[in-house]
This record gives sequence, structure tokens and C-alpha cells, in this order.
Amino acid sequence: MRTLLRSTFVAAPDDNRDLLLRNVNSLEESGLGFDVDEDEALWTYIKGFVNQYHHPPDVSTLRSHFTFAGETAVVDRLEAVANGKAKSQGDFLTSLNEKIEERRTRKVTDILRDAARILDTGIEVKEGKQEKLLRGPVAAVRYVMEQAPDIVAPTGGQRLSGNVTADGVPFSEEYERTETNPLAGIGQMSGIRQMDDAMRGAKRGELWTHAAFTGGMKSTLMLNWCYSQAVYYRHSSIIFSLEMPYVQVRRILYAMHSAHHKFDGIRQSLGIGKSLSYSRIRDGELDMLSPEQVSRLDPEAVANLVQTTNGRYMNPNRPEKRFLMDYVVPDLNDPTNEYGNIHIEVADPDKSDFTVTDMRNRAEVIYSRDPTVALVFADHAGLMAPRHHYNSTTERLNEVLRDLKRFSMSFNRGAGIATVALFQISREGFKAAEKNGGRYNLTHLSYANEAERSSDIVTAGWVDDNLRQQSLLKLQCLKSRDDQPFEDFYAGVLWPCRRIFSTNAVSVEQSRKVGEDVDKMLAG
Repeated sequence: MRTLLRSTFVAAPDDNRDLLLRNVNSLEESGLGFDVDEDEALWTYIKGFVNQYHHPPDVSTLRSHFTFAGETAVVDRLEAVANGKAKSQGDFLTSLNEKIEERRTRKVTDILRDAARILDTGIEVKEGKQEKLLRGPVAAVRYVMEQAPDIVAPTGGQRLSGNVTADGVPFSEEYERTETNPLAGIGQMSGIRQMDDAMRGAKRGELWTHAAFTGGMKSTLMLNWCYSQAVYYRHSSIIFSLEMPYVQVRRILYAMHSAHHKFDGIRQSLGIGKSLSYSRIRDGELDMLSPEQVSRLDPEAVANLVQTTNGRYMNPNRPEKRFLMDYVVPDLNDPTNEYGNIHIEVADPDKSDFTVTDMRNRAEVIYSRDPTVALVFADHAGLMAPRHHYNSTTERLNEVLRDLKRFSMSFNRGAGIATVALFQISREGFKAAEKNGGRYNLTHLSYANEAERSSDIVTAGWVDDNLRQQSLLKLQCLKSRDDQPFEDFYAGVLWPCRRIFSTNAVSVEQSRKVGEDVDKMLAG
């Protein structure tokens, strides 16, 4: 518990305030208390400070407060705790879950001990203002059943059941926490401003369906989303890729990272543009010159190039490869950056079908090892198999979508998790939207009327030849259960690395005038 407490306030120059704030929220949601009185006093003050100022306190603030209050024992305890090292991300959550399991073990032991007493001699319990004797086997079993919900409840404190008409106090406490918690109501952000401002991210227990026609950048949007989650928001995610092999997904993510604004000066010094090219990474052609480029050089310049075995010419200084190997790869793998993790899972090659049950089983295993996972992607729903055999495509897709919604709500014993399912629109839906200015509607999610019922949010992406030439992607919201759907807007695409970035545009004409590039978006 001492380590958990140390991880809720700033006491060292390398303490990350944002991650410590997450620690405070996770510890508060768990309902854990501290056995040491001085620790409980520190924790009570830290919670109040965060609720008021929306950031974790410094050790100097804690020291000043308790010194002024004359609580020397708390100050002494603070100095001892502050000497430790804070944990964050998965390290903190793993320690927290271990303490929660210890609490569960003690509580189960107490419940069974009380049940034994009820079975043997009976015990007196209060019901309102009156005392009631519980005794006998039936009373013992009922007592265990009444206590069981608190034991099987998710670690984050979510409720699985209850009586709403008698739940006013917990409801009020929940509201107060939400009102004062700067992270309340914020889900897993995509990094695309207009969509994030309107939807406030994909939220735990919700199913977000994103639809597009073939080539409509469904998977690209997904990869941008999980990249932003990991690098900018420090959350981990899982991608279940049923279309792309692991190595392809990995290549795209490293290409995206080459566009990070932290490399601006390095790229400029090496003479590299806004990013490395995914296709050149894929084909092993970094620093290669095309025949057209070589033809424009004078003979002396060509003589300074390195000729490969296949007759191609290469920059002998290898700036692109050096940038990739010396900067991009080490940075994305540097644990001191505290980036979130991006787990990629492809379907089991030994199985002919991949169901939501398979996805759940694998996701639960990954989550047990990495409790920072906050978002799961299914790419895509049409490639997943239902639990039962259906002759109808509609029935098959509908069961998959219903199961995905259940997965989002029941993951981790009812704690829930944000889930994004990709959905492929049919050619008929694409042609209908083409006649409507590139605007889809829910009927275009062919063969899956369950998408409208089970999904909390439905978005769609539209790309045609005209938009592709202008490096634009049109995004639209077809349904939002809790929020006002956002207006259609255009996002920019840095095609060489497939990075999607925000513009201020809601029309193609405005997009031409905006001129915002990916570096400005990422720097912001």
C-alpha cells in the first residue's frame, strides 16, 4: 500500500503528472483504504486536492499542509513514503489489483467464518433499528449469497446489480466524483479533433461501429486511433486483425511514428520530408532513387551513388534508413517514454472460424498481463463467425454484432471496455452514397440491421478519387446514443505513412484553404 500511496503525488522530477492523476482515479474507484492512519490521512488530502485542482499535489504541498496542521506523525510518514519510486501504467494497476485480490481474500474468509457461526450458534445483525438473529443452514446460505456481489464485482468498482430506488447515496457520490474528476466522461480518443470533441472518445462498455466501403480507410483509421492512444494518450489497445497480417500492421505503425513532431529537426537535418514512406519500408527501398530521379542527375552525381545488385541506385549516406533505425524504432520501443502498448492479434491459423468468444478469451489473457488496455478493435465484423450456424448473412452478422456489444459490456467480469468494430459497406451502399454526395445512412450497412440497435455510435468514412487526389477523408456520424452526432467534416491524410490529421474544414473548398499539416496537428 505504501507504493500505491507514493504513486499518487509528485515527489521526483521524472514523475508524470498525467499518469499520477490516472493512479489517483484508479485507486479511488477501487474503494481501497489504508490500514495505517497516517497513510489514510495523506490519501484523504490527496483525493480532496485532486477533486479541487484537477492535478496531483507535490510533496512540498503535502508537507506544508500537515506541518501547518501540527501533524508531525503524518509528516514523518510522508518523508518515508516520498523516498520510494512511483509506479504508473501497468505496474501501478498490477499492484493495485494484487491489493484488491488480497482484500477479496480477507473478505471471503470473513464471510465464510460468519456463515459458519450462523450455521452453528447464530449471529445478531441489524435490520434498520431492530436486531435479527440469523441461524441455520438456510440463513447461512442466504448470507453468503447476499455478500457475493461485492466479491465478484469488477476491480474498478462498477456495479453489476442493485436497487436504484435505494441507491441514492452511491449515486450522489458517483456524481460528485464525476463533477470533480477532469478525466470523467472522457473515453479513448482517436486523435481526430472534430470527432473527439463531439464524441469524447470511445467509452467503456460501448460499441462503436465504423463503416466504409473497400478502400475507405477503415483499417487506416483504426491504426491511427490506436497509435494516438499509445503515443499521445498513453493507453494500450488490442487490434484483432482478420485482414492484415501482423508484420503489415507493424510496418504501418512504424511508418506513422516517423511523422511524429519530435523528429521535426532530425528529419530536416537529414533532408527527409514529413515522414518515411510505408511502401518503401515494406519493399526495403529506403534511400533508393527512382530511374526518373537518376535521369535528372549529372554523371558526376550519379557516380557518387551506390549501385545495388538489381541495378538500382542508392544514396550512400542512407539518411532514411539511419532515421528509421537510429531514431524511429528506438523511440517507439523506449520504455522511459511510457507509451501505451499496441497488441496485435491475428486469427488462429489452426481454426477455420474466429468468433467473439475467441476474441474475448484472448483479450482477457492479454488484459491480465497488461491492465492498461482500454480499447479493443475488431477488423472487421464481417470476417467474424457467429456462435451458431446460420444460412442467412443477415442473421450471421447480427449475432456477431450482438456478441460484440455484450463483449464491450461484460469484459473483465463486468468492468466493460471500449470496443470499435469495423464494418464493410456493400457495393450497393457505396453506389447509393455516391449519388448522395458521398453521404451514407444506416440502411447502407447492408445485411446487418443489428448495427443500428447494438451500436452506441456509428460513424462512416468516405473516399473517392477526387478526395484521394486531395489527400482528404470525409468522416460522418450516422448514430450517437448519448451525444449529438457531429457534422460531416474532412480530415487530411499524409499518404506516404497513412497518418490521418485534423483540419478545420467541413467542406472540400475549406480544406484547400486550411493548409494545416500533420506536424502542426501532432504538436497541438
